[in-house]
Amino acid sequence: MIITESNEAYHANPAIGSSSVKAAALNSVAHWHGAEFKSSPAMDLGSAVHANYLQPEEFLVKRGPESRRGKAWQDVYEGRGTDVVVLPVGEFHKAEAMAMAMHENPHMAKLWTQDGWEIENSVYVECPETGLQIKVKADAYNENLGIVMDVKTGQTANPAAWASQYGPFYKFGYYIQCAWYLRTLQLEGIKVDKFYIFAVESKAPNATQCFDISSDTIKHGHAVMMDTLHRIKEAQASGEYLTGWPDWAVL
Repeated sequence: MIITESNEAYHANPAIGSSSVKAAALNSVAHWHGAEFKSSPAMDLGSAVHANYLQPEEFLVKRGPESRRGKAWQDVYEGRGTDVVVLPVGEFHKAEAMAMAMHENPHMAKLWTQDGWEIENSVYVECPETGLQIKVKADAYNENLGIVMDVKTGQTANPAAWASQYGPFYKFGYYIQCAWYLRTLQLEGIKVDKFYIFAVESKAPNATQCFDISSDTIKHGHAVMMDTLHRIKEAQASGEYLTGWPDWAVL
């Protein structure tokens, strides 16, 4: 099933998403099951950059007061519309600068000239191996090109850092996310087989970098993803959401 819905509605749906699988894979099913979602300034900035870059015509980013303190902020924040991101003045301008830097990248600009892009569609399917209901809300995909594209914001877009096992690509489980997006979209019958990440740094000069995720990396992410889904399925069946840690650990 492919639908257009708000981020709030998507996150409220109980189907398993990539964030759940990453939490269970990088920590444990206990960490996934017991997690509480809390927004943060960094997450708000990331959402604002996504909106400015992918959906500029929606005007989803709103400039707030100078800081997140006081009644002025509370009034603007509580009065925001669906999917609207409110940022303090300084962060508002930072989000604009980051999106502008992304628009100025000639390689991504060329891709965006191609027809067929679908932006922020929600997809819900059943995993045939586990029977679990799973979901994805991809930033963008294009069946004409066979591409899924994801926007990432962070401290570094340096390829050397991203290639490191200690860098953001592995630290935050993006390799699992890439496999998850491709597999879920493919189960819906969407013809995609390539995954691109477009990263932008949060500090000036807001350097950008395009990443083409290799088939070997996707295969590794898929193996981790499926192992994790089976562990989630087993935990749901038993009602036991455990860390899998030993009683005592020797340091």
